[in-house]
Amino acid sequence: MFVIPEFTSTWNKFAASLFFGALFVVTAASTAAAGTLAGTVFDPAGRPVAQAQVTLLRSLVVFEQRETDSQGSYQFADLADGKYDLLASAPGLASQQVQVEIHGASGRTLDLRLQLTAVQQEVVVSTSLEDSLASQVGSTVSVVTGQDIQDRDALNVLDVLFGIPGIEVSQAGRYGGVTGVYVRGGQSNYNLVMVDGIELNEFGGDFDFAPLPADGVQHVEVTRGPESALYGPNAVTSVINIVTLQGEGSPHFTFQAEGGNFTTRRFVVDGSGLTHGLSWGFDLSRFDSGGLVTNDNYRNQTVFLSLGYHKSERRRLDLHFVGNANDAGAPGPYGSDPDDLFTGIDTYSRDKQNLFGWGGTYSEQITSKFQQVTTVSADTNDYYFRSPYGDSYSNNLRGVLNTRSEVAVSSTDFFVAGFEYNREQVEDTYISDSNGTPFVLPRTSLAFFAENRWSPTRRLYLTTGVRVDDLRTSALPADDSADRPLLPPSTVAKVNPRVSAAYMLRESRGSSLDGTRLHASFGTGIRPPDGFDLAFTNNPHLKPETSISFDGGIEQRFFQSKAVLDATYFNNHFHDQIVTLGGSLTNLSSFISDNLGNSRAQGAEVSFLVRPIRSLQISVEYTRDNTEVLSLNGSSLALAPLQVGQPLINVPRNSTGYNVTWRHGNLMLNSNAYIRGTALDVEPNYGLGACELDLPCLFPDKGYTRVDGGFSYRLPKGVEIFGRMSNILDQKYEEVLGYPSLPFNFLAGVRVNIPGK
Repeated sequence: MFVIPEFTSTWNKFAASLFFGALFVVTAASTAAAGTLAGTVFDPAGRPVAQAQVTLLRSLVVFEQRETDSQGSYQFADLADGKYDLLASAPGLASQQVQVEIHGASGRTLDLRLQLTAVQQEVVVSTSLEDSLASQVGSTVSVVTGQDIQDRDALNVLDVLFGIPGIEVSQAGRYGGVTGVYVRGGQSNYNLVMVDGIELNEFGGDFDFAPLPADGVQHVEVTRGPESALYGPNAVTSVINIVTLQGEGSPHFTFQAEGGNFTTRRFVVDGSGLTHGLSWGFDLSRFDSGGLVTNDNYRNQTVFLSLGYHKSERRRLDLHFVGNANDAGAPGPYGSDPDDLFTGIDTYSRDKQNLFGWGGTYSEQITSKFQQVTTVSADTNDYYFRSPYGDSYSNNLRGVLNTRSEVAVSSTDFFVAGFEYNREQVEDTYISDSNGTPFVLPRTSLAFFAENRWSPTRRLYLTTGVRVDDLRTSALPADDSADRPLLPPSTVAKVNPRVSAAYMLRESRGSSLDGTRLHASFGTGIRPPDGFDLAFTNNPHLKPETSISFDGGIEQRFFQSKAVLDATYFNNHFHDQIVTLGGSLTNLSSFISDNLGNSRAQGAEVSFLVRPIRSLQISVEYTRDNTEVLSLNGSSLALAPLQVGQPLINVPRNSTGYNVTWRHGNLMLNSNAYIRGTALDVEPNYGLGACELDLPCLFPDKGYTRVDGGFSYRLPKGVEIFGRMSNILDQKYEEVLGYPSLPFNFLAGVRVNIPGK
């Protein structure tokens, strides 16, 4: 049960002053709704564009979005007086950003003409405390659109993370195999993961990406760099936000069925629409595979649901639900090994997982310049593992209450401040008391946060923010078998700042969308100890792991934005990493584990995207990631068997990839590839613990090349046939040491689209 604690008078005074101070700023603002803004969106040939996305911004944030109808028309109603920015986009097309001023109750007509472009003006929700244009924030963000996902016939979210600069995805071989994501040299538990704003991380930051399907996903946002100033714990190297189908336009539905080798099958039903202010979107999917070897079969069932009521533009209510149940065989690390440490195929062990998340957001436009937004979410992430050595389980529960005040200080200044209550807990077979009885381990975070977005000129965009987290962990009972005494309750306060800037060095002019953009960000991140860190220590003062990071780069658009080149340098320093001490290093601390680890990652991300014609898009990316183990605090040594200067585990120094999509009439062809260089990995049975058994524990992998391809062809009456081939070169490789990846495999199927009227 969640219990919200009573706030002290200090907390109450701060919250009250925040609210009334914000209210004072806007009391003079008019609440009267005024005019309308309407028009038509045309393509370069002067034809109306249906289903184009039209975005209206005010005070640097997204005010409203509309989708054009079958005639290319859009309309925004009940607009208060003031200055707005308007732009439109469609696949392969975009307009310039146009400033428009609304006065009085009269209507305003403004048509927009799109131009061919390689880059759309993406609206992102994870880079700031309110929706914004990706080009106006200094943080490094990549957006994978729903069209990109469909073109690649991606099975799950991890498929679309391949090829994003700075990201390494490692899956333990099979469908459903445990999957970690490493961003810019950070560990796999350094990423905050959300679905429609619902935080899904386990206690302490871990998250397995394997069960998240790509079905029903509208787009995926990956913001690289520390974002703890926005989201608090776990957002150390990235925020990965999955946005599912939202209701837009007239009701429409899709049915999909496909099959392939290894007795693989997938079935999908989804739909969305907007009717009389009620928006709805849903997706139901099921995926089954017989696997490659005995006990390698997999089943995944997922549901996404979104509901919204936006009858009044001043009041909005949005509800979201995600549910996933999966069952996977665990044949173990049966792959090749130079020292024959692996034990063959495990025919008994299995993983079962149930993941559920609920979220709701209510926003109230109190005046034309002041809005209050309140979000509530909860999620459960439960695992059950069957093993010949004994069954085990892990149950995670999280609840979040977030409320914030948003103030449009001026047309170029937007301020947000608020409070968050975040309660998480874990119950695990191996987190037990002295009697061997598992117990619930809870932690609470009380946080205040503020962010200001300011554009002193039309070329410069500055974002500053800070968040103060008060992390409170409950007492842990003693457990002699884990060398743990009674650990009393602990409280740790952490302050995380963040600054980012985007500057248009060379502005687009006239009909050209070309321009040069500089972008940079600086911030810090935190990851509190997970359940095992706390269960197997005698340290009552174990602190969160921390990071200090900087990135900066340049984006250059060429040939009227038909091509864009982006190059970004990043530098991450990870401190206070939790290490278990032994041997000669025990003199560094009186505890068996402590915050003594340090490491560094620096490198460059380069991406190039070109669309010479609307039917052809080519993208290439390259990442150079120089990681380094630094010495422990108080020592010139690293934790054995790691050595100072050695690269970090599971992070290749070089990786690259490409994606090509070509359309001709009703035919679409896609080819994509990912090439990973060598990286260090650990012995899969015992991990680094193998070193204590005098066994080899670190191995360099050989890297690999994975080439995929696919096609689709539209038939009459909304019928579409499609297929994909993975690992076309039939390469034998292991993303995780000891776990062979699938050889050549394919899927083919049919999709039926039922459009709305």
